[in-house]
Amino acid sequence: MVTRPKSFAVLLAAFALTGCTATTSGEARPELPPRKERPATQPKPELSERATAPGTVLKLGEQGVIPVAGTYAAGLIGLTVTVDSAPATQADIDGLPLKDKDKAELRGKTFFFIRQHVVNLDGTDLTDMVAPSLVAWTAGGDIPGMLLGGTDGKVGDCEDEVVSLPEFSEKGASFDQCRLVFGEPGDPVASVRLTSPPYDSAKPVTWQQ
Repeated sequence: MVTRPKSFAVLLAAFALTGCTATTSGEARPELPPRKERPATQPKPELSERATAPGTVLKLGEQGVIPVAGTYAAGLIGLTVTVDSAPATQADIDGLPLKDKDKAELRGKTFFFIRQHVVNLDGTDLTDMVAPSLVAWTAGGDIPGMLLGGTDGKVGDCEDEVVSLPEFSEKGASFDQCRLVFGEPGDPVASVRLTSPPYDSAKPVTWQQ
């Protein structure tokens, strides 16, 4: 089915132990650190003087400073967006977990890979944050097609999924995410916009050629 890609959640099982517990061999187990407590109020991303201002237009490949929030705190990430493309070959199409009628829709199209490189700028505990949701626009002013709703999919080195990290608290820590869209070869992706809070569709942060 041609639709929006699903999100993937990471589920962790945590066990809190206090003191040392004797094992059957008589050795003591080391004490584990206490579990973090969730704040009473969910952190929310907020604009600051360091953050990229609403309405800013950046070049593709240029880093923006974007407010985000994890489970425990809000902070700033460096977000770099790039776009590359490849023809939708029959081998790539056959490798996608789609119905035959949906695969037929991809023949003659081009895959566009929306790549995000995310860096924790300050060492804020941004555990469980996900990369900001971006909207791609073509040179002709259209939104390209999205696929793989409810399924896993990969074309080349682009595995379309939402990354959620169980630990993201070190300054300089980074991760990459790729989103897969498709369109006409003659109408390529020309810009990518960030409209999620604290930004909006009226004044997004835009990366463009």
